[in-house]
Amino acid sequence: MIKWIFTAVAFTLFYIKEVVISNLRVARDVLSPDPDLKPGIVGIHVDGYSDRQIWALASLLTMTPGTISIEVDEAKHVLYLHTLYTEQSADDLRAQIKRDYERPVRILF
Repeated sequence: MIKWIFTAVAFTLFYIKEVVISNLRVARDVLSPDPDLKPGIVGIHVDGYSDRQIWALASLLTMTPGTISIEVDEAKHVLYLHTLYTEQSADDLRAQIKRDYERPVRILF
């Protein structure tokens, strides 16, 4: 129970920071005459996730400005995301999501 509470608090603080930073970045680009947008679609492997965990991950990523979950391919176990910022490689984005979201989603959901 203590692990769950610690994870919930730490992830909540992390997620609030991510939402604020994403809001500022999108607002800057919306107001800028020369936005720094590089939209793209990225597939995130969700092997071993329960339906609830996939739903939670997709919802959390969609609520972050600049990213929206498009579809889950259940046969391939892939969650497809549309992002406004693909300046990093798709592999880097996958690694970032795995690093920042996988453990908390598995524990909390």
